[in-house]
Amino acid sequence: MKILMVISCLSKGGRERRMLELIKGLKEKNKDFDIYLVCLDDKIDYQYVYDLPITFEIIKKKSKDIGLIFKLRRIIKKFNPDIIHSWDVMSSGYLTAANLFLNKTIVNGVIYNAATSNEFCERDYYKIRFFTAISDITVANSHAGMKAYKASDRKAICIYNGIDLRRFENLRPVRDVEQEILKQPKSDHYIATMVAAFEDRKDYETVINAAVKMCTENKRMVFLLIGDGSNRPRIMEKVPAALLDKQIFFLGLRDDIESILQISDVGLLISAPTEGLSNSIIEYMASGLPVIATTGGGTDELVQDGKNGFIIERKNSARIIEKIGILMNDQELAAAMGAEGNKWVRANLDVRKMTDSYSGLYYKLLSKKLKYREIIPLSRESYS
Repeated sequence: MKILMVISCLSKGGRERRMLELIKGLKEKNKDFDIYLVCLDDKIDYQYVYDLPITFEIIKKKSKDIGLIFKLRRIIKKFNPDIIHSWDVMSSGYLTAANLFLNKTIVNGVIYNAATSNEFCERDYYKIRFFTAISDITVANSHAGMKAYKASDRKAICIYNGIDLRRFENLRPVRDVEQEILKQPKSDHYIATMVAAFEDRKDYETVINAAVKMCTENKRMVFLLIGDGSNRPRIMEKVPAALLDKQIFFLGLRDDIESILQISDVGLLISAPTEGLSNSIIEYMASGLPVIATTGGGTDELVQDGKNGFIIERKNSARIIEKIGILMNDQELAAAMGAEGNKWVRANLDVRKMTDSYSGLYYKLLSKKLKYREIIPLSRESYS
């Protein structure tokens, strides 16, 4: 089967990693999958894309690039894909135009959050609604996303993210990680970690308010903040010099998240209620960590309050402090929550399950023998 995939960029992000893990899984599952990947930007953070057994091409998009439509159209004609899979709003727009009168089956991957039209100036909301309406089928990574964009069960399905659990094997020695980051053994320090972009959709301000208070009052407390973005300098300015790089660490973009999580005690995702299915939360759970996350979006489909972590309301640093305190003082509860999350991820979010779901979708679309809603069960219970 020939599949043409198009994505706007390959910078660090959950959508980009999900696509690449799917490609790896498809090629491992069936070598007959012939995949042609086009990226519309030349900034490549995932360098292993060059090692994948696929055709990979960069076509850097210019501003209002009408010519890109004809470049993609030539690729479609030459490659003659069975399925075209777009991974974001930009690629969906160009592919829809390029596919005009060619009538290739389009899988639209634009629903990757759970925003609504009036939340956080979601400028792409109505574009996503439009592409969902005109595509053969739209894939969301959360049921909350389907609901937010009013996607019909007849033309949209939910396929949860998958994670390659082999990423958590053969990690860096814990002592090496401790020495690099803490400059000393972890000892009795308690480490809270948040992996997220420093952008408006992630609420680092509330996290920092909690971190500064906890670290000032308790020398055992450490926060590791992993990621980059436009808000990072402003957030760093809120940290007193006495705490910066001593108890509160800004680690930037990292390729060794799995190793760092070995020395962490709890994973945080404090964000807007527009999350799809967060890869960060999945990574915390795969590492056996309890999770503290804000309610809303796909997060409520991952974190079961009191069972594998805590769900808290937004903009409330006091609740972050409270929940970290509970976990810090009850190691048995923390271990039980971490074990429960790890068990759930391994049973439900293994990358092989995601790969099987997409593979089944592609083949069913190709054969057109079943209705869309019969392809994959859509109820949350089917993933429990």
